[in-house]
Parts: sequence; structure tokens; C-alpha cells
Amino acid sequence: MLKIAIVEDENAQTQLMRDYIARYGREKDVKCSVTTFGNGLDFITYYKSGYDAVFMDIKMPLIDGMEAAEKLREIDKDVVLIFVTNMAQLAIKGYKVNAMDFLVKPVSYFDFSLEMDKIKAEHDRRSHDFLWVRSSGVLRRVDFSDIYYIEIMMHEVCMHTKGGEINFRGSLKSVEEQLDPKSFSRCNNCYVVNLQCVTEVRDDDVALENGDVVHISRTRKKQFMNDLTAYFAGTGVR
Repeated sequence: MLKIAIVEDENAQTQLMRDYIARYGREKDVKCSVTTFGNGLDFITYYKSGYDAVFMDIKMPLIDGMEAAEKLREIDKDVVLIFVTNMAQLAIKGYKVNAMDFLVKPVSYFDFSLEMDKIKAEHDRRSHDFLWVRSSGVLRRVDFSDIYYIEIMMHEVCMHTKGGEINFRGSLKSVEEQLDPKSFSRCNNCYVVNLQCVTEVRDDDVALENGDVVHISRTRKKQFMNDLTAYFAGTGVR
């Protein structure tokens, strides 16, 4: 299902985009969920993660679309953002907030459907290769490929990634359930390792691409080695 947010103060424009999304869903056999906001302030105030895309007007009361987009990027850096406006000269500045594109009013269904194709392609790409974590009040999307390993200390999860450490409250089990079981394996009660990042296994230790070494417990070693063998067999590595 594609989850879409529309931020638009003109009711007629909001309804037009809802109709376009419904039509797209019928034509492409895609389920779509739509949430609408009448201004940028309500959007930011009540924003929740999980949207695949946001269609944002620029000229709105209270706070304009560009300011709303800036605030959006403080809490969600990855959601697809598309400006829908009659102010094309402002939409061009969308690179500052990592907007994917912009549509100029009046919007045709053909142009709108092209953007929906991009949204669907990005949704499909992201569907099985990332997870969401909230750290220091910021919601972040973490790609599986960026994770070296994850550890638990008391009730604090530390995710070691290519971009640095990400810390948040939680349990290792809940995080592990969101990972690809073919690519990640628990080597002891405190660590889950990205098998792609393993460079060496020495006795009871696993060396990783970032230089860290983690311990394999005796009770988990057999399963870990089986997982590692299966992973590299699946990637064609011998």
C-alpha cells in the first residue's frame, strides 16, 4: 500500500489529487491510503512516520510549504517530497529540502501519474531493505546495507552503521525481527551481525569491515556459522 499525504489549503486542489490517486490505484492495481492537511502547521504538528510521499503546496497560511518542508526534514529525512504549486520559481529551490520533483498547477493526470510511478518504484525499492528507528527525537531510516552490527547494553540499543552509531531505547529482539534473516545473524545474546560485513572468523571472534571484533558464544556458534555459510553460498561467494 502506498501511503500519501496531501498538504494543500485549496479544497478543490485537494479533491483533484485525491481523485488522481484513486484513478492511479485503479489503473495500476495499487492500494493507496490518503491523508490530507489544510495547512503546513497542522501537517508538522500531527506528522507521523510511515508516509511514502508528501505532495506539498507552497503558498499556504500559517507557515508556507517551504518552511513546512524544512521542518519535515528535521524529523524525517527520507520521505519522498513533491511540491505542487503555481509558483514554479520557488519550487526550484526544493533541492534545499531534498524534494524529488515539483508539479505546476493546473496539474494534469498524466504528469501526476508519472510522479506516482516514481513513488511506487521508490516504495518497492525500500520495502525490504531498511528499518525505521527513532533516535534523539529524530525518526531515521536505516538501510540494512549500512549496518555493521547491532548490540544491546541494558535497555539501550546501539546500531553501528557506516554513518556512525545510532542509539535508542528498545530490545535487540524487536530490532532483529525487522531485519532480513538471510543477511543478519545473532552471534551471542548481545550482538546481531550483518553477514555481508564479516571479513574473518577467528576461533570465537568475528571481524567486521569497520575493524570491530565481536565474540561468538559457544551456544550460538553452530547456528551462526550455518547462517554465514548459507549467506555466502547465496551470494555466489566461495
